[in-house]
Amino acid sequence: MTLSTRRGNTIMRMNRRHFLLGAAGATVALPALEAWLDRGARARAGGASRPRFAVWVRAGNGVAQASDSEPEQFWPRATGALTTEGMRSADADRATSELAAYAPRLSLLKGVQRPFGTPRCGHAESIPQCLTGAACTSGVSNEPLALGESADWVIARQKNPGGREPLTLMAGPSSAYIGEGLSWSAPRVRTPAERSPLQAYLRMMGLSAAPPELQVRIAARRTSVNDLVRDQMRTLLGRTDLSARDRRRLQQHFDAIRDTEVRMACDATPELAASFAAISSPGGNDVRTEVVRRHMDLIAFAFSCDLNRAATLQVGEGNDQTEYEVDGVRLPRFHWISHRIYSDGGDGMPIPDAVTLHHQVDRLQLQMFRYLLDQLDAYPSVYGGTLLDDSVAVWLNDLGNGPPHGGTNVPWLLAGSAGGRLRTGQFVDLGGVGINRVLSTLLDAVGCTHADGTPLDDFGDATLASGFIDVLRPA
Repeated sequence: MTLSTRRGNTIMRMNRRHFLLGAAGATVALPALEAWLDRGARARAGGASRPRFAVWVRAGNGVAQASDSEPEQFWPRATGALTTEGMRSADADRATSELAAYAPRLSLLKGVQRPFGTPRCGHAESIPQCLTGAACTSGVSNEPLALGESADWVIARQKNPGGREPLTLMAGPSSAYIGEGLSWSAPRVRTPAERSPLQAYLRMMGLSAAPPELQVRIAARRTSVNDLVRDQMRTLLGRTDLSARDRRRLQQHFDAIRDTEVRMACDATPELAASFAAISSPGGNDVRTEVVRRHMDLIAFAFSCDLNRAATLQVGEGNDQTEYEVDGVRLPRFHWISHRIYSDGGDGMPIPDAVTLHHQVDRLQLQMFRYLLDQLDAYPSVYGGTLLDDSVAVWLNDLGNGPPHGGTNVPWLLAGSAGGRLRTGQFVDLGGVGINRVLSTLLDAVGCTHADGTPLDDFGDATLASGFIDVLRPA
């Protein structure tokens, strides 16, 4: 770590990362700038030195895809190349059409297989497998423990500046019968998920230990983190070695800080503002989708300044009980819809048109994912393209369908090429390949290896078939 001071401007440099140090301990990470790149770094844009990012967004309860007597409402009609026009026209009635604008940058993966069974609870025992490719303990049915480390922690340990933990977020209640289960720092060690976008933001900016009155002022927009580093910002923008592109990136970065804070204040309604301010209720049903979007703002922001290269966002508890709103109509609990009855079990009154309602929730889930892609795509990359091009953003479901909540054809939708390391613009049926092999391929794409530098092609349980998925790798 080094410190340099210029006319009152304090810049901390740690592991090639640059930060502004301000009042009250505020630490503002800066985006990658051309002025700070090693000579020839941009020419090596496809090499190992290029930062690459991965985020997984999980939805629950399966999707409305073809199963038994239920029609296909999720996947495109045919595998092969994806085009925006095709997704918007021929496949307009399918949920994945919500991502049509990003067709050339997508890989839609059908035929992904949950590696292990779920003898006690399909919800609780599926989530831990999603990013570990490992089996679970067989103890309490609603709190099984993964027997492996999750992919986000592999990335964090190998790639995060300063060894920072991965960003682990959840939009859901603080207490639930089946809570968070995506991120595992080691076998049997669950990573608690942050429900509050505000608290995650304050911690990200180095202000979690700041005086409570300062946190309140930031939450109420009376003070910005920008205000705490105002002099440093002005001096940095005045440097003569910055290119016009660097200045645009810095201004966008500082604007994003203010914009994020404005959104954290959530002044659209007093109720919404209160739910963010008192983060004991960011798990409230009525603000669920807004919390998802604010978490996505934070993920994009963290990636843009290289504060974190791995993130997970769990939408809803294990058996997502959210009462989503579609076209102004509040739906029954999503878990009930996925069972097609007014019940969390196997007996109950039928929900009218439940399959269509499930499809509507699928669309809503993918609209939220599209919001994340929009945020990643809004940040330019110093290596060309945008932050989305430096990333792989994944939307997944831990179950394949509504009834019977199976483990075959669990959807994995990928966006972004991880800096050219993943093939995009395709819809492929992998025919039952294990989640562990998808994870191996993604870890390789962001540059992770075994400790000795050999390819990490065997992530997950040692009993499973290993190897990369060639159709996802550049030709």
